[in-house]
Amino acid sequence: MIPPNNVAAERHLIGVLLRDALPLPPELKPSDFFEPVHQDIVAAIISLAVDGIAADELTATQRLRDMASTVEAGTVSLLVTDAGVSTYRPAHVDLIIDTALLRNASLAASAATDPDTLLDHYAQVAEHRKGRRKQTGPTRMDFDALMSFERKADPTLVLGNHRWLCQGGSMLIVGQSGTGKSSLMMQAAVHWCVGREFFGIKATRPLRAVILQAENDAGDISEALQDVTNGAYLDSLERITLKDHLAIYRDAVSTGTTFTAALRKLITDHRADIVFVDPLLSFAGIDVSDQEQASKFLRHDLAPILLETGAILIAMHHTGKPKAASEKEGHTVADLAYAGLGSSEFTNWFREVAVLFRCQGEEPIYKFGLTKRRGRAGLKDHAEQFKPEIYIRHATEPGVIRWEYSQPPSQTSTDPTPRDAHSSPAKGSTERLKVD
Repeated sequence: MIPPNNVAAERHLIGVLLRDALPLPPELKPSDFFEPVHQDIVAAIISLAVDGIAADELTATQRLRDMASTVEAGTVSLLVTDAGVSTYRPAHVDLIIDTALLRNASLAASAATDPDTLLDHYAQVAEHRKGRRKQTGPTRMDFDALMSFERKADPTLVLGNHRWLCQGGSMLIVGQSGTGKSSLMMQAAVHWCVGREFFGIKATRPLRAVILQAENDAGDISEALQDVTNGAYLDSLERITLKDHLAIYRDAVSTGTTFTAALRKLITDHRADIVFVDPLLSFAGIDVSDQEQASKFLRHDLAPILLETGAILIAMHHTGKPKAASEKEGHTVADLAYAGLGSSEFTNWFREVAVLFRCQGEEPIYKFGLTKRRGRAGLKDHAEQFKPEIYIRHATEPGVIRWEYSQPPSQTSTDPTPRDAHSSPAKGSTERLKVD
């Protein structure tokens, strides 16, 4: 049986500390870390601090050599590289301490220690968690730091431009059942995992992503994944990156706190930058029309996971029953942001809300638009112009599951193919007419 541990939290914490030459949190010690390699690196960090030397990748590697440690330079370098541009997370310190205390309790229990000693171990865990809870609540933000913040160079930016979606952000994609939200989600995931644009929206780097979905079987997922990947004309290196960066799961059972626990573990295990949930209501396990239940689920169950891990949540969300055209007449994309099932809290809480709906007319053309921070995303239309909303359609090639650009409905009869739908795009370019 593996003792309690959180190796992912250990890796991230050490990587960030060495990348930014930050001091080791004073409440931590080498034995709190589960991995022997991590124990050695932390010991080197402490040793450097005693000598008044800041610990970074180079100084820590040299000190490990001086200590005759078996930890190799490549191991230290990988920890720093995996940290990427993610920020220091105090929650990881708590996780490491918690698991260390639980390991001590487990060891005490296996050694048949007397009941008083066992109670003392578990009391330490409870006391630590109690103290951590006291720290939650209002935290004053440093005024000088706010005034000097580099708005155009935020290191936590993950998607889009001008701080559209940063670490811990969220987006809700609202659309009717059967419109193809799942394939749109797959397309976004594939592009962002290899560092490509998705209809103009850029990823700051090739992202690590998890898809957690409840409604599609292996065949459904295979069709979308194969068609989107083939349409993107990925080279061999990009295909290797995609396989490493994208993890797809199906869960038709978990709801409520069972779901949030599973979500936290998936994000941590895969070091995910972004997690797609499809559809959100399959996992909520609440009366989605109840404002109080919706607030608890979003603000108390989901939000802490995003804040602790820095992952971005993108959730698919169904609309209610279709309305007559007369009822929708005059509605803007922003109005349709509240078309999703349940409480308006689902729209209010998410940092961005996108809508996908079919336009009127015989042609199967859809409008995809952003409603909250639309000017920051970098969304582009078929002419490579920045737009808050664009026209797209399902691939015209029979049997192919993929989204492509379209002209607005009024122009399709005169110019249905504004750009060559079959030429291979330049590597790294935005989507052509037949979007990859």
